[in-house]
Amino acid sequence: MIETLTNRIVARRFSHNYGRFIVDGSDGLARHISGTVWYRCAAGQSFRGKKCLGESLALTRSEADAYVREFSEKSGEIWRLPTRDEFEQITESSCDNPAANPNVFPGLAVVNYWTADSSWHGDRFGCSIYMYKGSTYCRQASQIEQPILMVKD
Repeated sequence: MIETLTNRIVARRFSHNYGRFIVDGSDGLARHISGTVWYRCAAGQSFRGKKCLGESLALTRSEADAYVREFSEKSGEIWRLPTRDEFEQITESSCDNPAANPNVFPGLAVVNYWTADSSWHGDRFGCSIYMYKGSTYCRQASQIEQPILMVKD
């Protein structure tokens, strides 16, 4: 019986190409091989039936930080913005437009997303990643509204 259950889990895991992620298709979460857990949709969207539904929020950098704090308080779990390094871990050289696996991140918009990194140009700027090819930019004006993805350890 255990062998049959194991075979079903393995078959389910590999029925889709999730690359470096372990995905439970029902809860909207994906665990990267590094251990970081990603919410598969942008903030403001909900994961239903293997899709991200609704409109993603466009937030300034300070609004993004506030959103993640409030989301953490309401969920009882510590969520945060991903770092540039974490975003680079999810980019796939075989994927562009977007640069992330669409089986893991369905409907991911090809736009800039805020990262947790600080800009070396001061508080008026933040870092973002452009999901067309996964390039990062740390001179993004902090007042520009952009979507966010969220991670937890």
